Amino acid sequence: MKTRFTSLVKIKKNNLDKCERDLLKANEDKKNAQTALKEAYMQLKKIDFPKEGKISDMLQERAVLQIQRNIIQQKQSWLNFASQQVQQFREILHQSAIEYEKYKYLETKEVEFILKKRSQEEMKLLDESALHSYMYRQEK
Repeated sequence: MKTRFTSLVKIKKNNLDKCERDLLKANEDKKNAQTALKEAYMQLKKIDFPKEGKISDMLQERAVLQIQRNIIQQKQSWLNFASQQVQQFREILHQSAIEYEKYKYLETKEVEFILKKRSQEEMKLLDESALHSYMYRQEK
């Protein structure tokens, strides 16, 4: 049954679905960031610092170590950003769900009102037809 809220409910439902997809995408991005950070830490553990040898080899390993630390910082900032995105999308989803439920409730109340009104009209018609049939029988 169509009411004045039907189109709004449909729009709010589409918006809710979009928010859910955005949240799923943000969660996937966060998982990717966590995986990348773990891999960066594993790469850091694999770096062997020479205890003997040329100073150029030691400087080279030190540079590799510094690069890996920078990569870890980048991955950590990516993870922090992804976590913030997930939190923002959760809040947006929550607000969207509230809006959807509000309009869904209004639509339900409108349908109940329409059905009640129809029922009352139907009862009037039945009463009138019963009255007419009673009056018709009385005339005979």
